Amino acid sequence: MTPPTSVTTPAEALDLMDISIFSNDAEMPVLDQLRREDPVHWNPASERGPGFWALTRYADVKAAAEDNTRLSSASGTQIIDRKVEGKLASLHNMDDPEHAALRKIVLPHLRAVKIKQWQDAIDESVGVLLDEAEQQDGEFDLVSTVSARLPMLVLARVLGVPAEDAPRMVDWTNRLTSSEPSEEINQGALAAAREEVMAYFEKLTELRRREPTNDIVSVLVNGEKNGEKLSWEELAAYYIVLVAAGNETTRQALTGGTIAFDKNPDAWKQLKRNPENLPAAVEEVLRWVTPLAAMRRTALEPLTIGDKQIETGDKVVLWFSAANKDPDVFEEPHSFRFDRTPNDHLTFGWGIHFCLGAHLARAELRSYFGEALRRGLRFQVVGDPVRVHHNIFRGWTQLPVRVEQV
Repeated sequence: MTPPTSVTTPAEALDLMDISIFSNDAEMPVLDQLRREDPVHWNPASERGPGFWALTRYADVKAAAEDNTRLSSASGTQIIDRKVEGKLASLHNMDDPEHAALRKIVLPHLRAVKIKQWQDAIDESVGVLLDEAEQQDGEFDLVSTVSARLPMLVLARVLGVPAEDAPRMVDWTNRLTSSEPSEEINQGALAAAREEVMAYFEKLTELRRREPTNDIVSVLVNGEKNGEKLSWEELAAYYIVLVAAGNETTRQALTGGTIAFDKNPDAWKQLKRNPENLPAAVEEVLRWVTPLAAMRRTALEPLTIGDKQIETGDKVVLWFSAANKDPDVFEEPHSFRFDRTPNDHLTFGWGIHFCLGAHLARAELRSYFGEALRRGLRFQVVGDPVRVHHNIFRGWTQLPVRVEQV
């Protein structure tokens, strides 16, 4: 199927469940057209999933993310009816006050000041992966060699998973999140992956109850919600979501950032000369990539967004990838500006569901790109990037690169 473009397809006919738009790296012109012509767009139901309202303006997306009393997460946050945790209830698919009670157990341990305690582990993981990259003989795949492994190496340390089991985390996250929206879900395979994660963390849970250490599993198993310890079902849902979601932002931002710097080699050279701009560069990578492209909500009551009437029960999808390219907020939004300021992107969401791992992801990306700069490395893209066949995640499954000294 040829993906629709802003030239040939009327806005009302655009279908954001046509996954080819995304896998062909053609969604930005489509989202731009919707923002201009139909910013609160009704995407009809089809065999791919239920209908939904698509929000593409920055102001609408931010307001909807903040409106947790009228727009609920409890009925699922993926565009189609899919919950990676199965019948369990996770933070992603939950509203306050239960959401707040569970979130506050971990939140203090993932604030910026707390992330510093894991900085050595982050830097060590980055060093190991860049050592391997430098030892590659010619062309190699950045995703499988570096991007997919870094967040799982770090998350393993943060959760308290032994280093030798970190590769299993990569396998689990791939299996939990790989099924694409346009295909029927292999429920058996998804359930098998969940069972493996739960069996592993059940043993780790018992160990940390007896011998708590300075890790998130210890925090969870010894934490309390409303004065009571978490049930096994609450813990299991937490573990599954941490494994599934603790990977995508860093993985895709690292890969997409490499593509952005390859397309803009002067930006990499200027950043090498002015490394104090690294924090701004990481924020621009996060905006430019927007790894989590969209999240869904369900209307709990009638409301108006723009000039459209949303009815109770309607699905509303917040397109963060479109909001982050809104020209009303970002000058030349499709340009990659490594020193862009201000940069109030919505990559980590907004409101009560703001990403728990935002500070950890930022620390990983700063460490990675900073160490590559310090070593004088440049990753040259030597083949066509392969996009994920997905409209929820904006990412890549393969990126052929070669390491150069600069």
